[in-house]
Amino acid sequence: MNKNVQEYTDPDAMLTELNARSHGKYFLCTCPQCQQHEAYIYKNNLNLIFCNRQNECGETTRVHYTEKNSTEALKENYRKKGTSKKWLTRQEKEELNVLTANMRYFTDELGSFDSDKGKNYRGISRGVYQNHLLITPDDRFGTRLLEAFPNLMRRYGRTEDSQKRFEHRDVVIPFYDERGQVDRLLLRSTSPDVTYTKEYPKELHCVVQSQKVQAKNFQHTLTLHEDTPILLTESILNALSVKEVDHDIEFIAATGVNHTRQMKDYVANHPEMFQDRGVILAFDPDHAGQKEQEKWKEFFQASKIPYSEFPYSDSNKDLNDLLREDRDSLQGTWKHVTKEFQKELDQNHEHYRELAKERLAQFIKEEYKWDMSSQSIQQEIEKEIQQGHPIGIAHTQFEKEDDTPACDVQVYVDFNQLELKQEITTDDQQIHQILEKNYDNTRTLSQDILNYNFQDLTEVNHQKIAKQAMLPKQNYFTLRDSNVYR
Repeated sequence: MNKNVQEYTDPDAMLTELNARSHGKYFLCTCPQCQQHEAYIYKNNLNLIFCNRQNECGETTRVHYTEKNSTEALKENYRKKGTSKKWLTRQEKEELNVLTANMRYFTDELGSFDSDKGKNYRGISRGVYQNHLLITPDDRFGTRLLEAFPNLMRRYGRTEDSQKRFEHRDVVIPFYDERGQVDRLLLRSTSPDVTYTKEYPKELHCVVQSQKVQAKNFQHTLTLHEDTPILLTESILNALSVKEVDHDIEFIAATGVNHTRQMKDYVANHPEMFQDRGVILAFDPDHAGQKEQEKWKEFFQASKIPYSEFPYSDSNKDLNDLLREDRDSLQGTWKHVTKEFQKELDQNHEHYRELAKERLAQFIKEEYKWDMSSQSIQQEIEKEIQQGHPIGIAHTQFEKEDDTPACDVQVYVDFNQLELKQEITTDDQQIHQILEKNYDNTRTLSQDILNYNFQDLTEVNHQKIAKQAMLPKQNYFTLRDSNVYR
């Protein structure tokens, strides 16, 4: 049998043999490959065992059960336990509100604490990190967290060993949910006297809203008005290290190389931003980081997202290491990477041309409720572009009102001339062509198509008509009979 396939009679036998213990929505257990108690199994999928030692083992083990009858019942039982709905109690909600208000005040309004210790953290200045993490004046934040929020933190600090894991924690990285409430806290320490072990990890993940199926495990600073490449990396500290040398960079960062699924879901649900701006991948240069980066490259290729990779000079140093070692060198490398990638994006006309066709086909399909697939519409668009025809995208008629004459409005996009035009025929059969937009390149065209809406496209500016000379009517392709238009 393949070493990555293990055979057990049923889930109970497997969990017993691997010394599994329940931990929220998964089991912690011994890895069948490296025999270290650092693997985990999701309760809603008992057929896969994941080793958390990414750089030493990192194997995924498939489980085969021999007792089919008992297995399905046991798996369903564990699945229900792992996904059963839970709610916060009244006391927990009150504590959550207080914790959120405090974290928001310290990071958003106070800008972290004004102390000598907090002026710089691992080469990152307070002005850069202050909205993303908090450095407390003393190292008792973790202990106070257990004391001040006993209901919210009831899963933690139950034993003396568990309490010790919260000691000397003075760095706090908060993650907020869609309602703006604290979902997760990542705790670290600045103490030089701390020794990191399996029992006392460098980063302590503290899930605040344990009733949720998923707690937030990524941050981003993405906005809609920027068009520069996006940094994607596996940790907040790595992202902030780049922001230290490039204050304008926008990023999306996970809580570790093993916690990127939510981040990938976010990218998949907001593809346009990443397709337009491109991504610079900068996972750590170690085995685990590069293994994860390969998965992202495959994902980007399938999603038509252009990307570049940060060129590490040392496989043992991540972005934060590079910042602390030689800030100027990191800044120079980053500037070169972004400049070359931006140049590549600006010259990648075919990528943006394809995006523009795809987005225009989707606009037409949704606007007119066509039963044709977007792909079929896109193919028709391409045929007409090849023949030099503009593409009709909107058509409506306005009746006469007061001093405003009746008119027929048709709107089309010219891929060859990179223009958006209106063709307006008044009731006296005079034809006017209004140039609404002249795009610099296919990139700006593809971006603008995302903002198209029927009302704006067909709005008539009679002052422009008065200034326009009559022009000969231009033939253009409308994809289907005019009765599809409003």
